[in-house]
Parts: sequence; structure tokens; C-alpha cells
Amino acid sequence: MDFISNGYDSTVETSYPLCASPAELDSSQLHTFVNKILSTLETRSLCSVYFHQTRHHLPVRKFELSSISPSLSVGEQMPLETRPVKISLCIGNTCDERADHACIYYFTRTLTRGERNLLGQMHMIFVQQLKQALAFEQLKKMATKDTLTGLSNRNGFNEASIRLISRAVRYGDAFALLVIDLDNFKTVNDTMGHNEGDAVLERVAGIIRNTLRAGDEAFRFGGDEFCCLLDCATAQCINSVASRIRNRVGQDAYLTERGVSCSIGGATYRAGDDINSLFDRADGALYAVKANGKNAFSAA
Repeated sequence: MDFISNGYDSTVETSYPLCASPAELDSSQLHTFVNKILSTLETRSLCSVYFHQTRHHLPVRKFELSSISPSLSVGEQMPLETRPVKISLCIGNTCDERADHACIYYFTRTLTRGERNLLGQMHMIFVQQLKQALAFEQLKKMATKDTLTGLSNRNGFNEASIRLISRAVRYGDAFALLVIDLDNFKTVNDTMGHNEGDAVLERVAGIIRNTLRAGDEAFRFGGDEFCCLLDCATAQCINSVASRIRNRVGQDAYLTERGVSCSIGGATYRAGDDINSLFDRADGALYAVKANGKNAFSAA
């Protein structure tokens, strides 16, 4: 791959020696490089592997994919005056959906022509795997998203629960769970139809999403049941969040007109809990609310 005709941003790093011995990988080095690149489909890990493999052969100091994600950056902080080398994520006639997506490289010196060609070869191998990684991440998102409400689904809840319990065991970071069930939802479905029921679910999901704080997560657990994992360690905190959700659902004119309110049960993580024991306590509290007249909150 010659950068002059294949996606190299010629507005930067254009001063190259006219005479330079070409850099290239022998078959063993190429085999190692390809195997390392193919070892992961996790985007951040892939970028790290690629950067460290590239450093074995080229004087690269920093590598960025900030056009895909601001946090996708590997390497050392560079002086502001350092000029980057930007290479498109296009391969042949196949381009990324956004034309401005590019890999940005920072080098300790100007590359020789041979090194530029080597970078082009390594870049092409990396981009092929990057596109697979991005497609894989998109599939994972689809598998953990509820298509109706846009909230994470039960699979997403299970993944998030495992992560939070692991963190709680390791660092002692407590968290809390809310289980939310809509009151009179079946009546809406039976009398107004499932399209109206879907509209109610979307409305409630939006209220929950907009009520939670930055560190909290919302899920549609199934049917008209929602769950929230909260960055809460106290009864006061969990009660405050639950009360805001219940009040905003209860004050929504659209939901009130259809007779929909919500009942909420909650529980805070205790040492020795797994997700089943935590969920059972919150669900038990919800059952008590339902048995005592609905439209309230209780914590266990």
C-alpha cells in the first residue's frame, strides 16, 4: 500500500527521504502480527494489541481512534506541535459509514518510504479486524437491548448484575436494585389494544431513563416489569430514587388518563448476596406492595 494513492492524508508529514531502504516483515513476523491481531474482537483490547505490535517495527508513540470513540487512545501524550499521520478506515472500495473515521498515528520521527508502506500493510490487516470487532460489538448491543423501549433487556441486566456483584465483592462497593411493576397495565392491553400498551411501556421507560442519575442503569426485565441497578448504599438513597420514579409516573397525564401507576420493591446489596438472593428480596418487597393496594414503594 502506497500512501500517496491510498488514503494517506497528504497535508501532514510530507517530507520524506528520497532514498530509504524498505522496511518489511519476514514471514515469521507477519505470522505473529496477524495472530496477535486476530486474538480479540474487543475494540479497546484490539487497539492496544495493534499499538504494541506496531511499536516492534515502527517508531510510533501514540495511536488514536477518536473519531469512533474519544477514549480509544493508546500510547504517550504528545506535544501539541506534533503533526499526526491520519489514515482512512477505507479498504479498497469498502469504506466505513462515516467518511471522517480514521486512524491517527503519532511518530517520533518522519517515516521512510519503506516504513510508510509497512505501516500501510499493517493498517490494512488491523482495519479488517477492527471492522469485525465493531460489527461484533453492535451484535452484542442488539442482544442486550429491548427493541421497543431502547432500555437494556434481561441479558443486559444479567451482565450488569455480574459486573456489580464482582465489584462489590472485590472493593466493597454496595449497590441497590429496584423492581418496578406497572399497575393496571393488563387493563390497558385488554381494553385499548397492544399498540396502546406498547405506547405505555415506551412512556414509562422514558420516565425511568430521565429520572435516573448518571451512575444508575435501567432495564426492561420483561412484560410490564422494569429493573434499575442503582449506585446506592443506603436506604435513604434507594427510597429517594424510587419515590422520584413513582411520583413522575403518577403525575404523567398520559399514564394517569389510562389509569397506570407503578409499584416498586427494592433491596440493597448485602455481603454474600448473589443476583438471585438480591432479586428475591426486592421482588418480595414488590409483592407486598401489590398485596397492600399498589402504587407504593417498599424495601426489604
